[in-house]
Amino acid sequence: MDAMILNLTLGLTRGKSSKLRLILAALIASSMVPLTILMPGSFFTTSVGKIVLSLIIVWVAFRFVSLRSFLMQWVSFYFITFAIGGSMMGVHFFLMSDIQVEGGTVVTFSGGYGDPVSWLFVFVGFPCSYFFTKWRFNQIAVHQMKLDNIYEVTVNWSGKSAVCQGMVDSGNQLIDPVTRKMVFLADHQVLIQLLEKEVLEYLTMDRVVTSMDDLPDEVQKNVRLVPFQAAGNGGQLLVTLMVDSITIQTPEGALTLNHPLLGIQHHDLTHDQSYQMLIHPHVMVKGRTA
Repeated sequence: MDAMILNLTLGLTRGKSSKLRLILAALIASSMVPLTILMPGSFFTTSVGKIVLSLIIVWVAFRFVSLRSFLMQWVSFYFITFAIGGSMMGVHFFLMSDIQVEGGTVVTFSGGYGDPVSWLFVFVGFPCSYFFTKWRFNQIAVHQMKLDNIYEVTVNWSGKSAVCQGMVDSGNQLIDPVTRKMVFLADHQVLIQLLEKEVLEYLTMDRVVTSMDDLPDEVQKNVRLVPFQAAGNGGQLLVTLMVDSITIQTPEGALTLNHPLLGIQHHDLTHDQSYQMLIHPHVMVKGRTA
């Protein structure tokens, strides 16, 4: 269990270590059990002693790079230990609380100083809590990576403006082969700010070819069909709209792209709606105006 906690700390802090270091550190951490039983009055059973022992564990487990990284690993070691232990205790008392009904009210209580946690519960609960904590850390890391590539975007077209969140998508290399214009992908949340709902319903591949005359003149002259190829599918056509400009707010300043193509998507790009547009990666290296 100590080795699993140290391994999770290694993954969280992106530290450097080896299997031998983790095993030695886990053995030192596990020595607290016989030490507490055989020498209950030892210095290492006090609060200060436990802090000193934890510093030794982290020093053995990870290669020393700098004092700052060492302290970060030490704090993370405590954080993960408390996170896993706290989740186990929470589940334990949730499942083991006595329940009775008094006067139509459900009452929960735990007698004495709390129910002892059985070893069976520890052996089952610890791996579950460990993998759940690891999964959540991975989800947070992925989400943070997304947030680092999300910017505020303003789309201007025909006197209207749409403000949304856009994510730089390195996999989006779509360019109109004729005009060499970059293609941005926008979902329904963006397009509904620029177009009427009835007009937007016509801008599908099935209807735009046969019903082009039913669209307003301003829309007709700005609609473009761009060929693309998705993974596992043959050549297809994407309905796009040439807008006046797209402005991306970055820490270095505003990036403005004149007359780009806006790919029309009739569904949300992400389930949590953290972003509504996929930004073409080339725009980030074009300068302030392209």
